[in-house]
Amino acid sequence: MSGIILAALAGLLAQQAAPPPSTQQLYEAPVIRPFEPDDDFGSELAEGDEAAAAHRPPLTPVTVDAYNGSYEVSPSDLEIAYQQGVASAEIRTDQTAGPLDGLWRVRDAAGRALYEIVLMDPGVGPAEGGWRALGGADGIGAATADGSSLRLEGDGVIALERSGTSWRGQLTRDGRTVAVTLTRPD
Repeated sequence: MSGIILAALAGLLAQQAAPPPSTQQLYEAPVIRPFEPDDDFGSELAEGDEAAAAHRPPLTPVTVDAYNGSYEVSPSDLEIAYQQGVASAEIRTDQTAGPLDGLWRVRDAAGRALYEIVLMDPGVGPAEGGWRALGGADGIGAATADGSSLRLEGDGVIALERSGTSWRGQLTRDGRTVAVTLTRPD
């Protein structure tokens, strides 16, 4: 009887074991920060404008049935400048990203989707992210890539080779090797 109790306790303790600690590095703030306006942002008047505030007529209520297009007030110079700053910061961030940055779909030679992978490639050092299995298979995990290989933690490794805007390679898992392609999803 005590053997059964000990076996049950051992089973409970084994179920409550914590997963192994991650080998991934902690998040670090990006080198290029998002658009942050200066203290004097918006205090300059656009060329040719007077010092007086722009006059806008009061808005008149419009019922949903009568709504026929855009009745909103056009954006001010300040709003336009802010949107341009945000767009510029996004472009600068995209320019520093490495070739593996973004969402990828891994397909075998028959065209079946095997994995969906998202990677953050800072352009310097390894790319990091995660993967999930597709096509009825279960599995998720961390992913790391160094430009020549993509390691799917807990599942397999893909030897990478650049092929235009996509990648191709050899997926090795469970002792078998399969030809695969990595493409951007539609």
